[in-house]
Amino acid sequence: MDSGSEKAESHGRGISRGLSYAAGLALLALMLPVVLNGKSDTLDGVRYWWLADDAMISMRYGRNLAEGLGLVWNAGERVEGYTNLLWTLFMALVHLTPLPDSKTSLVVLLANVGIAAATVPLIARLVRLLGGGAWATGAALAAYVLGADTSFFATSGLETSLLGFLLLLCVCRVLEESRSGRPRASTYLLIGALGLVRADAVILSGLVCGASLVLNQDRKKVAYYSLLALAPVIASETFRILYYGAPLPNTAYLKAMNWDGRYAAGWRYVSGFARTYALPCILAAVGVGLSGSRVRLVLGSVLLFYAAYVIYVGGDMFPSYRFFVPVVPVLWALAFVTVQDLPTPRVHRLAIGVLCLLSVPCIVWTYPSLLVPSSMESGNARIGLYLKENTPPEAVVADSWAGSVFYFSRRTGVDLLGKTDPYIARQAPAYDGTIPGHNKFDYSYSLDDRQPDYVVSSFLLPVTEEDMQEMSTSDFAYIGLLYFHPSFQEHCLPNPLNTDTWRTIFRCDWSPGSG
Repeated sequence: MDSGSEKAESHGRGISRGLSYAAGLALLALMLPVVLNGKSDTLDGVRYWWLADDAMISMRYGRNLAEGLGLVWNAGERVEGYTNLLWTLFMALVHLTPLPDSKTSLVVLLANVGIAAATVPLIARLVRLLGGGAWATGAALAAYVLGADTSFFATSGLETSLLGFLLLLCVCRVLEESRSGRPRASTYLLIGALGLVRADAVILSGLVCGASLVLNQDRKKVAYYSLLALAPVIASETFRILYYGAPLPNTAYLKAMNWDGRYAAGWRYVSGFARTYALPCILAAVGVGLSGSRVRLVLGSVLLFYAAYVIYVGGDMFPSYRFFVPVVPVLWALAFVTVQDLPTPRVHRLAIGVLCLLSVPCIVWTYPSLLVPSSMESGNARIGLYLKENTPPEAVVADSWAGSVFYFSRRTGVDLLGKTDPYIARQAPAYDGTIPGHNKFDYSYSLDDRQPDYVVSSFLLPVTEEDMQEMSTSDFAYIGLLYFHPSFQEHCLPNPLNTDTWRTIFRCDWSPGSG
């Protein structure tokens, strides 16, 4: 490389670093107020923080591990109701500190935002590896920082941001090593670690290894190194079988098995993402087709194969496209590098780029609402605290929300929707609902066999039978069908407790002649 090229390269890296610093600071400025205000509330005179409800399930696992009960949801019940081993172990470390339950989630949220900020320079690095300049870098960073979907998970407490960070790091290293011709064993150990961050990310591990095989000239060495990526997977699978006695997490059985409608649900999920991100998807496809770049073709193929996997497993119940958020930065990079390379006047490229940014969900329009605590999340924390203060420690509580209520109450739980219940997870759907993880339940088992002392409903009294009938036929039929179940009506419905939240707690009386 001559001195002129070196200077240009150095100048480009300097601009990229400057844009990364600015974007990282902007992300922190936007997300920290959301964490401090929107994810907390003052309950009983104490400031409490919480995570997304599924993340609070992992928090309960982490706390139980830290307190010596094992990696379990209920003491003595070994069920793998989480899919994020590394993130759950991090949560266990948080619980080894003297922090009270009211503050542990704040640590996880701050880590979440920090990881999202650390992802920013990786996006700039990827854009540069794809041949993008300052404009494409700035646009891709703006899309990440302002994206409503990426921002949602940066402040959720879920492992999504960590998975995205590690995936981008692996992709960048693979592209750099394919250029230098010197693959490194450590890269493939990192690729294998994707499956520890989230169990089904082993699919991404396989796709990234496949991409490396295509891009590297020394395929024999890459094939050997790819075997290293199996080491974390084999280790976690061995632990899973020995500790939990099952080859897959419980949620895999719940959401992706014994359900004929999952392919249709998966197609709706993926097609919904494609419609929402239509313009960046089109631009990325155009760039793959017209550039003649092998790297872009391989990355585009990785995205397509991953989308096919998401269809296969039935999509996801979360808003904001959780399955796609880790790979969205790759899509943005491909899209904006394409815009940069379009053979049109600069003003036209700028207009296309701005239109691309405006065509997808952006936090600019909803930011004020993010600073206000969710009444549902705050209410669930309040329910948990009520149960902790007003029920005996040995009380058993049933609920369809398995996170905050059980974390804050510290009560033995009956998970009505089966995320931590292997019996329900392996059943066929109770009705033809299309939301993974919300269409399997068995109230005869959960109520009659388990006989919980309390049931938390997902409706607030008073209700009408007409309302409950309507709720018994939708994607949320588990709400209405609980109301009409004979055992609930006989043993629980007559004994509501007022907690001033969006749901109702019922005390169940299972004594002979009750009801």
